[in-house]
Amino acid sequence: MRQINATKKGLLISLAIIVVSLLLFYVFHLPENGKSQYVILVTFIIGMLWTMVDFHIKQKITPRFKDYFSEGFKAFIVVTLLMVLYAFIFYRLNPQIMEKGIEENNILIAKQGSRTPAEIIENANKLRTIFIPMMLFITTMKFLILGTLITVVSAGFMSQKPIAAK
Repeated sequence: MRQINATKKGLLISLAIIVVSLLLFYVFHLPENGKSQYVILVTFIIGMLWTMVDFHIKQKITPRFKDYFSEGFKAFIVVTLLMVLYAFIFYRLNPQIMEKGIEENNILIAKQGSRTPAEIIENANKLRTIFIPMMLFITTMKFLILGTLITVVSAGFMSQKPIAAK
């Protein structure tokens, strides 16, 4: 059987996350930033653990922490890159998400009563200009931080030397 390297695993994990995301949004009509994000994050976690455990199983000797981290890094950096690209395309194709968020924000600001209608419109226009960069930043940080955390924790556990029997 042919081995799949970490980069290809990252591609497969990304594909799985994209498929899950599209199903949740277009088939089940769940909001893109609701509780459905847990399903996407669990898909990512499972994929990263698969990468790490598969690497551990295929090694003849117990690799060092840096070997595990390197393997995990190769996978989660690909996932992060592809998820940022996906987020950019997704939000460009679905401007109604941005407009709905801006509308909800306008209602909240109007209820506070501390801003004029002109200020609310100006704020909405500013939100339109920063929406996609903000979503890309959030996506990047989410996958980088979670990928690093999963990789460090699993590498820490897997790189431990087995306890010798007495």
